[in-house]
Amino acid sequence: MEGKPEKVRKFDETVDIVINVRDVDIKNPNNRIDQEFLLPHPIKKSLPKEKICFIVKDDMEISLKEMGYDIINPGMLDDLQKQSKKEKKAVANKYDYFVARADLMRNLAKVLARFLGQQGKMPRPQPKGFGVIRPNENLEAYIAKLNRIIKISMKKNLIIQLKFGKKSQEYNELKENLDSILSFVKNALPNGNNNINSIYIKTTMGKAVRVEDTGKGRR
Repeated sequence: MEGKPEKVRKFDETVDIVINVRDVDIKNPNNRIDQEFLLPHPIKKSLPKEKICFIVKDDMEISLKEMGYDIINPGMLDDLQKQSKKEKKAVANKYDYFVARADLMRNLAKVLARFLGQQGKMPRPQPKGFGVIRPNENLEAYIAKLNRIIKISMKKNLIIQLKFGKKSQEYNELKENLDSILSFVKNALPNGNNNINSIYIKTTMGKAVRVEDTGKGRR
């Protein structure tokens, strides 16, 4: 008996991976995972321009405005400092990703750390993240990386769930993104692959499909 044909969706579904972890003491901070990760291939429209805010100044401010990005400069931070908690929270809620020059991190923290920190949006420098840039950063090269940035997190429960592509992407791109995530997770877990209980892949509206072959051994 033939199965039902796959329903055609009117939007480009994301492709997610769900990793169920076992035998890890999540109460031990050293066993938690909370890090931004750079995929080999970008996820289309993962971070649209209107959802990114740059905290910059001088020539960098001019360049980013010309590229169509929202910016907050030191003067705007000073003005925001005088605003209500509601106004500050509104700024934190407006954007999904904040990028700050290293020399403006103290200014940003003074005004918005409380609100960004609650949502996990405070810019983090490498190796934990990619949200802090140098004053002489190559902006074109940096912006090219934005849609490759994902967050891998396992802080409260023994499960990791994140998107790694779009259904419309080439198979090889999806596979390379998936392989890179699995490699990172295995290296981050205390006993590598032995800590992985199961792996599932699903699209936004599709059913989860178990990945049977998770490999053997520690790494």
